[in-house]
Amino acid sequence: MKEYFQKAKTYVVDHKKEFILGGSIIAAIAIILLILALYSYNTRQPSIVYEPANACALLTMDEAKTLLGDKTINGVSQTPVQQGNLTVSKCSYSDGLPDTANAVVAAIVVRSGINDAGILQNKNEFVAGKPSAGIQDVTGVGDSAYFNAGLGQLNVLKDSTWILVSYGSGASPQSNSLDDTVKLAKLVLNAQ
Repeated sequence: MKEYFQKAKTYVVDHKKEFILGGSIIAAIAIILLILALYSYNTRQPSIVYEPANACALLTMDEAKTLLGDKTINGVSQTPVQQGNLTVSKCSYSDGLPDTANAVVAAIVVRSGINDAGILQNKNEFVAGKPSAGIQDVTGVGDSAYFNAGLGQLNVLKDSTWILVSYGSGASPQSNSLDDTVKLAKLVLNAQ
């Protein structure tokens, strides 16, 4: 046994440089992994505090059929995608008639604030994004709303969520009526 320990001691002394080099490499790798972990932690997406809204949960196929008829088809169904402190989700349906040039479309885009910074960002951008001309303020829908006739789109701010609503001709959205988009918006807001 004593002979074994002597051989081991001699081996360690003879290969001291390799042990130091190996230990240094292991230490360097550990430091690099630690730096990467800290970097990853500091650059990750913001934490989700509030559950983001899913557009197709706010406007379901059954609800779309009440507006568009039994042949309604789903056009776009996008689950919430995180973009900083916000998520964006899209959903659209069309009447499913063969004449696609005259298709009637019900579509929503939902921007949800996922934390306090996202809610503030949504509110600020809702106000800042409001055109100075060509819009009509709408009362009785959400916390604040305006209709952009040029885009055929109703913009609604409700709590932490900004919802863009379009309902009418897919080929010429500027012909969408305020009454129809308000009808769709109220249907969507009731699901919230």
